Amino acid sequence: MADSGHVTATLRLAVGELRIAHPITVPTAPVPAAGVVPALQGLVDAVVSAAEMGKAISCRKGCGACCRQLVPISRTEGEQLLELIERLPSARREAVLARFATAAQSLKQAGLADALLDPARRTGKSDRELSVAYFAQRIPCPFLEEESCSIHRDRPLVCREYLVTSPAELCAGPTQEGVTPVAVPKVSPAARGLEENRPEVDTLERWFPLALLMEWARTRQRGATRRPGPVWVQRFVQRISAK
Repeated sequence: MADSGHVTATLRLAVGELRIAHPITVPTAPVPAAGVVPALQGLVDAVVSAAEMGKAISCRKGCGACCRQLVPISRTEGEQLLELIERLPSARREAVLARFATAAQSLKQAGLADALLDPARRTGKSDRELSVAYFAQRIPCPFLEEESCSIHRDRPLVCREYLVTSPAELCAGPTQEGVTPVAVPKVSPAARGLEENRPEVDTLERWFPLALLMEWARTRQRGATRRPGPVWVQRFVQRISAK
């Protein structure tokens, strides 16, 4: 169904044992990949909803321990978040940018920034090791306000995939011992390869931490490719299927 420059269709997707039928709306005209992020967020939400069905989720507004974890995002999400920051009222934008600057400085002082920004510098370090080292710095997400996500509707894809059923207070532990995450199929990494034209190329390591968004923005590749919305979604689904 097409209307006002957008097309809506029901996307049917098999993810592990889950079967998802989700209506998705995207622009019909060519847009940068960032233009379909809201549609991808809705798709991830649908996968998460199916996975958490019947489970008692402990996560609540105000428990922000997980907002001090390493949050890997894709280039596509990075562009969308930069646009979001640009639209903020000036006073709030300056406050958010100040928090980004503080986070970046902390990661540089800890000697983590280079490896987190450049996949080539992660040799010999697993994502788990980097995550533990990052969490040890106790750096709050720049979007965290009063222990709650201030951009909850627009939060990154990987944040949507993290839910627990264990007591919320366990999430603050240095090794998160006893934390029981919901077994959600991870489809967010598919966004890391959204702009790669060669389907055989492994793009799993093409991420950088949300906290270093502004550092990444200074050296990022400019000039986004534009494609019709349905094409971007098709590429995302193909990356999920290729996992």
